[in-house]
Amino acid sequence: MSLKKEPFDETAKAFYQRLFKSWGLKVETEREVFSRSRTIDLVVACINETDRERLQHTVFSHFRQLNAIELKGFHDPLTVDNLNRIIMRAWGLSVKKTPSTKKPASNLSDEKKIPLSLGDDEKIPLADEITVTMVCVTRPNKILNELKTRYRFMATQKAGIYLSDDVLSRWIICPSELDLIPENYPLLPLARGKKLEDFIALCVREGLNDYLQLILDVGLATDPEVIWRKILEVKQMKHQIREETWPIIDQFFQEMPEAIGKLPTFQEALAESQRQALQQGLQQGVQQGVQQGLQQGLQQGVQQGEHQGALYNEHRLLIRQLRQKFCEVPNSLVQQIESNSDIKQLDNWLDQIMLAKKLVEIDFNLSH
Repeated sequence: MSLKKEPFDETAKAFYQRLFKSWGLKVETEREVFSRSRTIDLVVACINETDRERLQHTVFSHFRQLNAIELKGFHDPLTVDNLNRIIMRAWGLSVKKTPSTKKPASNLSDEKKIPLSLGDDEKIPLADEITVTMVCVTRPNKILNELKTRYRFMATQKAGIYLSDDVLSRWIICPSELDLIPENYPLLPLARGKKLEDFIALCVREGLNDYLQLILDVGLATDPEVIWRKILEVKQMKHQIREETWPIIDQFFQEMPEAIGKLPTFQEALAESQRQALQQGLQQGVQQGVQQGLQQGLQQGVQQGEHQGALYNEHRLLIRQLRQKFCEVPNSLVQQIESNSDIKQLDNWLDQIMLAKKLVEIDFNLSH
């Protein structure tokens, strides 16, 4: 995964689209307003009071009838130039959309490209019923400080949220400044530094797996060192981690094997793990080497400890991949895998899983 990757690609947009849909709201991604301007990242419709009530206790409680959301990443900060473009596109939401023969620029499915319908009469909202919210990984200091008088963005009573209240309501939200409270959870995965570190710990502790997955999907483009360091503290947090959270953490380490070893925090954790494995091997070796001699027993103990550790990781990975791809996996198959101590056979099964479309296609020697 490239560290230059913007955090707001299709993964993040799809996450927020699912989030708003789960709240019962209509949402559209990459809304084209003008043919020669960029699309709006997300447009959320609050058609009636019921829709707005659903957002009352969330970070989006300021939403009105039609709401533009722009996601500004670490490598794509909010500047004066693109602020003006964003505001222009938001104004365009008050203009009736005409049919376009152009192919949508988005790679999203056709179902996600269908323009929002605000009702049977297709009523276009007035400007005072439109909001534009800019979520900024990097705080736009020039706009909020130097140009504060011109753009009139003022801090609200809620930390990290700024408002320029005009006919067209404009909001800037800085995730790293948000309070660590439930209403802000949807945007805290985009925070940086200490705030991101605290939120990762909270997600792991409380099993907030959707948010944790988003952090791992997009966070390497915001604050990778914090994510690595905090996830590596699993060693001290084992008793706090929910069982359903482990697969997400496992996936994170599997997808980034090269970068792990470059971080000092991981090197320290690896050294500690090796010391523990050596100690465990020593204990086993002493017991097995009473008759064969201390040295031979020590070697056997270390080898056995390493082999058992490798088998455990292989079993865990294989079973998790099966459940992710085929959902229901027979208990008999799980037991067969856990009782198998042949690493080559386990690797062979893992390779088959990557290519198989059905569980029966994998050579587990099960009756069909």
